[in-house]
Amino acid sequence: MVTITRFDDLSPELILCIFDYLSPYDRYNSFFNCNYRLHELVKKRTEFNRKELNADILRFSTLHSWYKHLPLDNDGMLYFIVPTKGQQPRYSFDPCVTDANGLHWWFIYEGGEHILNEHVRAIVTRYPFRLNPFFYHNEHKSTDQSLNRRWFYGGSIILGRDERLHVRTWISNNYPEHFDRIFNSSDFDLRRKEDSLVPIFDSEWLKATTAIYKAAIQLWKDLKELDDFNPFQTEFTQ
Repeated sequence: MVTITRFDDLSPELILCIFDYLSPYDRYNSFFNCNYRLHELVKKRTEFNRKELNADILRFSTLHSWYKHLPLDNDGMLYFIVPTKGQQPRYSFDPCVTDANGLHWWFIYEGGEHILNEHVRAIVTRYPFRLNPFFYHNEHKSTDQSLNRRWFYGGSIILGRDERLHVRTWISNNYPEHFDRIFNSSDFDLRRKEDSLVPIFDSEWLKATTAIYKAAIQLWKDLKELDDFNPFQTEFTQ
């Protein structure tokens, strides 16, 4: 007599081993809402990849010219993060997307894209963070190793927006130790002041990424408590 073992007959341990060979998209696509047991295993045992979150943060940091668009007032613009399907497009007419199916993190600002599911929206909005012009993370290094020079693209543009951004006041309040070197220098070429902004870019990047990581970890934990949340089916509207 031949014994047939069904997938449902496998132990949770074996199913989780199989999950290890599947991408998050394949897990959810195959087993979410399949039956209660598999549904719960997918929902409770799927974690996001920290490296992929890092990649999404870095990608978003240069997806738009934040050194031109973000404010410094009130520590920057309020943002939220949400896991969903595919990379966040740059524009509808020029998405610049290389992965349309994987699990990725989108950044939405207050008053921007709207999450249709009210339960998901309520959880997402629990964990806000702020981004300012120094979030733009396009680092450059001198090809001459003897110079050991680093700078970030957009630094001189931020300084040039002082009248609108009140950069002098903001740096005086938040980074007084760097104020004189930046603003009391005899060199009036803003591009040559970019080296002096490196510690500020580094510090603001650390603050932003730390806040984003904390939001993502807590958000993912809370979303998994929702019975019907499938990150690959998150719907947005303007």
